[in-house]
Amino acid sequence: MKDNKLVIFSVSISAVLLFGIMNSCFSNTKEGVIPEQKDSVVFAIAETTPVVSVKGEDAADDPAIWVNSNDPSKSFIIGTNKKGGLCVYKINGEEIFYAPVGNVNNVDLRYGFPLSNRKVDIIATTNRTYNTLQIFTISPETGVLTDITRDTLKSTLKEVYGIAMYKSKISNKYFAFISGKFGGVEQWELKATNNEGITARIVRKLSIGSQSEGLVADDETGMLYVAEEKRGIWRFNAEPDSSDMKVIIASSDSLNPKISYDLEGLAIYYAKNSKGYLIASSQGNNSYSIFEREEPNRYLGSFKVGVGTIDEVEETDGLDVCNTYLGEKYPNGIFIVQDGVNTDKLDTLNQNFKIVVWKDIANLFNPQLIIDTSYLY
Repeated sequence: MKDNKLVIFSVSISAVLLFGIMNSCFSNTKEGVIPEQKDSVVFAIAETTPVVSVKGEDAADDPAIWVNSNDPSKSFIIGTNKKGGLCVYKINGEEIFYAPVGNVNNVDLRYGFPLSNRKVDIIATTNRTYNTLQIFTISPETGVLTDITRDTLKSTLKEVYGIAMYKSKISNKYFAFISGKFGGVEQWELKATNNEGITARIVRKLSIGSQSEGLVADDETGMLYVAEEKRGIWRFNAEPDSSDMKVIIASSDSLNPKISYDLEGLAIYYAKNSKGYLIASSQGNNSYSIFEREEPNRYLGSFKVGVGTIDEVEETDGLDVCNTYLGEKYPNGIFIVQDGVNTDKLDTLNQNFKIVVWKDIANLFNPQLIIDTSYLY
């Protein structure tokens, strides 16, 4: 069990110079200004229905946010229950659908996949029951997930773990990256079939070195980020024919005192002109680290989700972030995290996912971090 005491972080210019964390960063107001972190704690304003599992069991794991382009207030959250299936929630956290498809570990999605004569949004998961890649479509009206996987997309990894989807700007092809529990990564190319489904084939294999779960791909910059839990965050080129060279992101490793292993979930906050942020779960101290999205991915600061009207967040595995307007309650997007220790006063509940408004995170810094709702998924 991790130490649950709230640790207050501070980011100062002297600390930046001492640890060589960064030289400059982007802000809403002026480039080249290092933001001073005013505080280090935000609070959840909503949470999802707890997952169904044995009480106290590690079950909830990874969320993904699906944006309804016709009515963003009717967007959905998809969360994994690694003891049985996929949960679909309204944007307020209410569960509306459950798919008992197996012990799915992580989830990611992409929009507009060309399927026959139409385009569909696809949800992809790693299913540890069968050690496979599994793909679904989602109903915009009901949130119902429909399995459109054709063939058995069985991984060569010993145990599938994390997943990140990627749409190439170069080829317009869709890919899924799967990380394994023992350091391997596979890149799968997705293809439509003649029977309204999707199949896939492995086109590339990478090696991280040791256990890795969290990974995310940036469709605009063409970069893949993989969190090696005990080492740091690696950056690769995401194109299948690129080299396997990897670069460790500075200050995602043990040189940064604000980060404590395990490193887990990764997500990207998209903003125009390739600005934005890479966000990582630092499970060892129940915090979240923010890096610039642009290379060399300079470290900007860390924060926690503390106790407010909803309990604090601890031991986060997966996370996601969305810049888009999602209705009146979430006009500037949300940040959502898995809560490994979900409580209600003195009662311990099954795990769930907590929702934080992005503006609260942006306001931790002076100048404020980017708030940009213009990026369209």
